[in-house]
Amino acid sequence: MAEAQSTNEETLTENLAFAEVLAWSATRPAWQRDALRRLVQSGILGSEEIDELLEICLDPALPHTPLSDADVSSQSILGAPVSVLRIENPTGVNALAFDQKLEFAQAGLSIVYGDNGSGKSGYVRILKHACRTRDRNNKILRDVEDAAATPQTANIVFLRGATEDQFAWSPEAPSHADLPSISIFDSRSANVHVEKTNAVAYIPQPMRVLEALATACDQVKAKLDDRLAAINAKTPLAIKEPQLGADTAAGAFVRSLSTKSSIAQLDLLAQLSEAETSHLAALESDLAQEPKRAAAKITAQKARLDDGIGKLKNLVDTASPAAFAMRSSLKSDWETKAESAKLASDALFAASPLPDVGKATWRALWEAARKYSDGIAYPSRTFPHPTGHDELCVLCQQPMEKDAIERLVTFETFVKGSTKADEDAAEEAYSDAIKQAAAKHMSAAARRQFVSLIETEIGDVSLAGVVRECSTRAAWRLRSFVRSKTAPEQLTAFPATALAALSVRLASRALQLSADQNSPEHLALVKEYRELKDREALGPLLADIKAEIERRKEAEIITKAAKDTAKRSVTTKNKELSDKLVTNALRGRFAREIDKLKLARMPVELRKVKDSNAVSYFQVCLVEKPDEPVGEIFSEGEHRCVALAAFLAELVTSKQYSSIVFDDPMSSLDHIHRRAVAARLVEEAEHRQVIVFTHDLTFLFELRREADAKTRSIQYQTVCRKQSRPGFVESELPMKAKSAQQLAQSLRSELKEAKHQFDTWPDARRTIFCKGIIEQLRESWDQGIADFVFPVLARFDNAIKGNSLFKLAIISDDDVKTVTAARGRLSEEMHTSAETLNPETVSHADLIAEVVKLETWLGSIQQRQKEAKAPVTSYA
Repeated sequence: MAEAQSTNEETLTENLAFAEVLAWSATRPAWQRDALRRLVQSGILGSEEIDELLEICLDPALPHTPLSDADVSSQSILGAPVSVLRIENPTGVNALAFDQKLEFAQAGLSIVYGDNGSGKSGYVRILKHACRTRDRNNKILRDVEDAAATPQTANIVFLRGATEDQFAWSPEAPSHADLPSISIFDSRSANVHVEKTNAVAYIPQPMRVLEALATACDQVKAKLDDRLAAINAKTPLAIKEPQLGADTAAGAFVRSLSTKSSIAQLDLLAQLSEAETSHLAALESDLAQEPKRAAAKITAQKARLDDGIGKLKNLVDTASPAAFAMRSSLKSDWETKAESAKLASDALFAASPLPDVGKATWRALWEAARKYSDGIAYPSRTFPHPTGHDELCVLCQQPMEKDAIERLVTFETFVKGSTKADEDAAEEAYSDAIKQAAAKHMSAAARRQFVSLIETEIGDVSLAGVVRECSTRAAWRLRSFVRSKTAPEQLTAFPATALAALSVRLASRALQLSADQNSPEHLALVKEYRELKDREALGPLLADIKAEIERRKEAEIITKAAKDTAKRSVTTKNKELSDKLVTNALRGRFAREIDKLKLARMPVELRKVKDSNAVSYFQVCLVEKPDEPVGEIFSEGEHRCVALAAFLAELVTSKQYSSIVFDDPMSSLDHIHRRAVAARLVEEAEHRQVIVFTHDLTFLFELRREADAKTRSIQYQTVCRKQSRPGFVESELPMKAKSAQQLAQSLRSELKEAKHQFDTWPDARRTIFCKGIIEQLRESWDQGIADFVFPVLARFDNAIKGNSLFKLAIISDDDVKTVTAARGRLSEEMHTSAETLNPETVSHADLIAEVVKLETWLGSIQQRQKEAKAPVTSYA
């Protein structure tokens, strides 16, 4: 009891299943939720919709509409059944005739008969391509005689419920969304049904939605993979297989490219400064020479560099703002003390008859006089003090009076005074500063040699430019300094750090080169060279690497999005619904189909074997030995019936009742199974449209007998060859399948159509026509005899109905005479009667008369058999 209750709890209606799908969808990615809504609403995703879902998968922030309760609530009504009404105007398909129309009854049973090679299979192939079939190797061949390669097309008119629609079919066009509801059974799909594991055809709507979602996952994943492959294909070989060293900064950067790689770091690595470029060139030159010689050369360069650095520093320091400030200070002190001396001079020499006494010009004259007096005129005395009155003035060569002598003493007192001495000292200090600065001068040639050393020999062009500018500006400032001019406004920055670093590098290079090649110093030099060399090689790859980083970012987005296309959750959910919606119903239905088709010899069942890609798979197995191959144990006829049972079980379980199409399903069946299958198809035609394509007259008559027994109508179509071309359609059975009454009606129709032209035809045509009519009349009389026997022994039937034997008792001598006379008139080999018809002379009226005689006799027989009474048998 508890087990039964548990089973009931697991059973779902489609409404509840959709409610489960809705709740489950809340856990799915945005694009899948939108896809579920689209699938519930329309049942299919076109290529444009897949592209839209792809973009949502890549960017979930894009506008999208998830599945809602309003969407699933509308699923309470099952989809309307689909039935095919006709196939029109097949073009370029096999060798089918153009402008033909193959029609089917909207409901019930339709039979399309066609002999082998009539073109029947061409119409079936169109349906197989457009509808649902397990035969995936369905090839639509062209007419081999069509040199123009006419495009293959056909128009399929069908019904979805009460709504008529049509589909312009071609092999290249995707199928109409409704047509896969129509299922097709043929010999190939029979093998697939029994011998292989198959996707179950009956899939309730919620499972169909999940199956379609799984397909969409594959499609979106494929598009993502294509994009990822396209991105990866753009990666240059130089990045895929970098030639840069793995132990260099540039090589490590390229080998570890990712979305987080720094563009700023890349730019720094890829752009060598002028100094680095020069250093790289120097390293290349060093490593290319004999190490000891290269080291000596570098040592000499360092000595010259250090000497130049010292001279340039002296030049810069001498012309520095501090030096100009010192010069200004000395000049100011001199001027101040000169002014003080002037004031003293003015005070002493105010009464002097001559101007500017005490000033520079005068002092020069005074000192010259002192020099002349002390050295030449009066070496024995101290100028300007006279020792006697006979002494002359060394300036004017005149005897000096008392006032003149006093004036000389005053002059000397001024010259020897402190103010004057201070002025002289200040002037001397200023002059010494100018002289010292001038001594620090660096000639233009020396400056050029120093710049050339750095630029050409050492190879640091950038630093050489700085040194050139520095030395030139310093030289101009020194010139202004020495000439007591104002300092130029532009200052000169001495590149002390860069020059010191260069000197250190030279020393290091010399040390590394002079060291042993396996020493750490030398290896460090080689590594430095390789670092710079790889950075130099990184430059041409810069644009490609930046593009690759952007591609990696795009690829990361795609890779992340691809995780949202995983089908595992979809498959799991489908399995849950499959267990609740499909399995028990399908297995039970299959058992009933086996019983209806008279296959009780070896019990078989439809067993679920796996779930894969969101689809449930079932296989036909023996109940007692499930591992035995059914296809090898059963006879060919039983094999076909088992396949048909599996096919019908899958479809009948569904309540949508769309059409079923059977293509020659009855080969190798014995009469017992043939009759059971015919009965089953007629039964199924009560619920849905059933279309049977067959070339088997025996099976056609079985279907007709079963339909007559159940008073079900059948629509007949015949596909035949005309003028050596297949595919012509006639809306009736072939002559060999008609009853005598139907044959007579066909003859009457043919004669009626030919009446107005009959007498105007040429003799040959009329004779051929008449011979054909006479031959058909003879066969119609033969069929009339068979129809007379039909109540007891039907055509192509092994069963004798003894209870209807009394209906043969209505035959009389007149019937025998009527039939014998007719056969005599119509037989070319019998000339016993003067009434024998001669095809060369028979008239249209004669032929009509023969038809009337046939119809009269057939009507009489039918009426008498209808009125015949079964005899009452007494067993007293």
